[in-house]
Amino acid sequence: MSFDWNFNGRFKMFTAKAATAAMATLLLASQTPGFAGSASAATAERVTEAAAGEAEQQLGVIDNEVPEGAKISSKQASENILKLFPLLKKATISSARFDSPNSFPPPDYKAWDIGFELREGNRSTGFSASVHAVTGEVLSVHLPSELLEKQVSNSETKLTKTEARKQADEFLYKAIPNLKESGFDAVDDQYVNNAQQSLFGRTEYTYSYQMKHEGLVSEAETAYISVDQSGLVTGYSRTTIGAEYPTSKAAISAQQAQQKFEEQFDIQLAYISEDRYSSRKGQKYYLGYTPKNSSVTPLDANTLDRINSMTGEAIVQEDSQEDKPLKGSVAAFTPNTGSKLNAQQAEKLVKKSFTIPEGYQLDYSQLTKGSFASPNNQVWSLSWSNRNASVSYMFMRDISAQVDAATGQIYSVNIYQRMMPGMEQEKSETEVKGKTVTKAQAEKLAVNTIISLVPDASKQFRLSTVLELDDARTFIFQRYLNGIVVKDDTVQVQISNDGTINEFYSMVAASPEQLPTDIKPAISYEKARATYLEEFKLVLAYSRYGGFGMGNGEAVPAGVKLAYMPTRTDSPLTGMTYEVLDANTGEWKSMYGSMTGAVQVTTSDITGHAAESPLQNMVQHGVLLADEKGRVFPDRVITKGDWFTYLARAVNPNMDVYYSGDGDGNLYADITPESPYYQAVRTLIDQRWLAGADSETELNPEEEMTREELAVLLVRILRYEKLAGFYTLPSDLPNLVDASAVNNKGAVSLSIKLGLLPSIEGRFMPARKVTVAEAAQVLERLAKLQGKTDTFMSGNRLY
Repeated sequence: MSFDWNFNGRFKMFTAKAATAAMATLLLASQTPGFAGSASAATAERVTEAAAGEAEQQLGVIDNEVPEGAKISSKQASENILKLFPLLKKATISSARFDSPNSFPPPDYKAWDIGFELREGNRSTGFSASVHAVTGEVLSVHLPSELLEKQVSNSETKLTKTEARKQADEFLYKAIPNLKESGFDAVDDQYVNNAQQSLFGRTEYTYSYQMKHEGLVSEAETAYISVDQSGLVTGYSRTTIGAEYPTSKAAISAQQAQQKFEEQFDIQLAYISEDRYSSRKGQKYYLGYTPKNSSVTPLDANTLDRINSMTGEAIVQEDSQEDKPLKGSVAAFTPNTGSKLNAQQAEKLVKKSFTIPEGYQLDYSQLTKGSFASPNNQVWSLSWSNRNASVSYMFMRDISAQVDAATGQIYSVNIYQRMMPGMEQEKSETEVKGKTVTKAQAEKLAVNTIISLVPDASKQFRLSTVLELDDARTFIFQRYLNGIVVKDDTVQVQISNDGTINEFYSMVAASPEQLPTDIKPAISYEKARATYLEEFKLVLAYSRYGGFGMGNGEAVPAGVKLAYMPTRTDSPLTGMTYEVLDANTGEWKSMYGSMTGAVQVTTSDITGHAAESPLQNMVQHGVLLADEKGRVFPDRVITKGDWFTYLARAVNPNMDVYYSGDGDGNLYADITPESPYYQAVRTLIDQRWLAGADSETELNPEEEMTREELAVLLVRILRYEKLAGFYTLPSDLPNLVDASAVNNKGAVSLSIKLGLLPSIEGRFMPARKVTVAEAAQVLERLAKLQGKTDTFMSGNRLY
């Protein structure tokens, strides 16, 4: 059995590999999959802040009691946190939970989850940190922005990523007692998926480490450290495992393992998105060679069997279902051609193909924009509940679906039974007795389901993988166009033991016009395979398996095995699944597009320009995007929409990745959900840099921007509109020859005084159009104002 880890996040499966692939998202979310401790805030009664900033035992929240299974008390756990992060002495300890009850799946070790609270007036913020209850090692702490904002310093110190690494390395030794210099590997920066650093806001760098056991790198032992440009450690996450490690001595030699690896290694041609995490219309694809899933599975160092990363058991040949075509006994999907469906019609379509349990009624329906698989369509989001059920039963089952309002295509159905703290999982007699539906019967149902619900399924999809769970089987189907795999376009169907469908997910994004027209790559299969084998090697390491929540209240136990793992470096964390060989250029490309740290672009038209430095700065921060020839056209006149986009990217250069910009209504009369400026404008509204949405007002994003209009918008960003109202006379612009031509004298005066829009040879030239170069200069000056004014970027939330 093998499958694409990049897709199967639906299974709530997290490994060290998955943690690395999702690193940028995880840092923004302030928690790390693979770590058992929850980063969610714990709810508890408010306690009094400790005197002199010390976290004392208060109202019984923490004490010296050491519960069964632990070796430290909650008080010791909190003291260990404060030693590493003394800034947290300014917060109040609000709760202490043993064994991380809010975490699922539960870890294979005991942990303390210490809740903190920051209160300012009537506003409070809760967050938590985790500590290993046996070793006392701190496992997860992320300082909240509310606390970090108060640490703004007048210091001009700005460390580079290389300089800040020293602080991260020193912190690692403090965080992990008795750690030796040879006890870890620092992961190469190019393999760490850091989010693009924003021009505005605090700059943070992230460093990743893999721990070693008996001199070998372990997938189960990782650490992530965030350091800001002043050298302050702002976050720390540590994955660990309680399972026993096997011996580090392999029974089979590296030469034998290499021989088997090369014999079974295979690749395939695939369509790959240039930016896999963006759901924007017009996404482009290229042809690349990727390893087949089974080719990169770790090899057991004692048997050379491929390791099932779910169970740790050997994978047998019949587990692999790759390239199996679909043959069903039902009619193919036919789209709705009439008027747009209403909620009741959408519900009827769901009930036609799925069994909604008796007693459940539709209690929620909303027309929204689609998600990744349907970003440009209107979709009905539906959910059902059993109003007559007991409270405990209601909290144990969620039923939801998404249906395209125009075509009637069902994108997802989820009948999800979940475990709540303090409840026992109810199991049906079918689940207790075992499977009553054979694999062949379940497969037939899954195949018929996809044929009837997904357009052209028989032609475009093949059964790829079958996952055998305790109470169900999950069938994963891979999409092919022109006989070539479309990476990430998959459909998943889960069949329970009694033959009902628990889950259905259709993740189909690529349209034929987005794909390359030439399907004959410049590089042959033979050359590409040889390139892979030349680049990659096997490293003896500890491979992690299990530790996943399967969505049914069950958890697969975690463990480690000694294995030979394919990698391009000495670190298995940077394995073979995160880079792809371009089938036409022969270059190695990241599978994660713009998620891979700072933009590395060679610009072709700014060298020697008067504004070369700020232009390059904007490119490096992802504010300006060069075209395919490296051009940014510095002397082009910008529109208001261009400025909105630059400003939004200065706040969040990753907005295409993490924020789809989908919405249900117009922000302004000319900013509709289909507008290319929609998500930028919504970002600026969230920042309060534009007035709140008003569907009757026009922003005129296609109009060219003048210097005076830019001055007005700058005053809005700085929140000096009322102050600007005091400057209305020509005498307020005493040094300008053309003061009488300026209408918004206050805005222009303040823009000049702050150095944002200086005069030009004694003139302001209010009607002159703004160029890309001038916008870059203004943005760079604006960035330097951070921390020097009362309002700019003070208390703002970047994401």
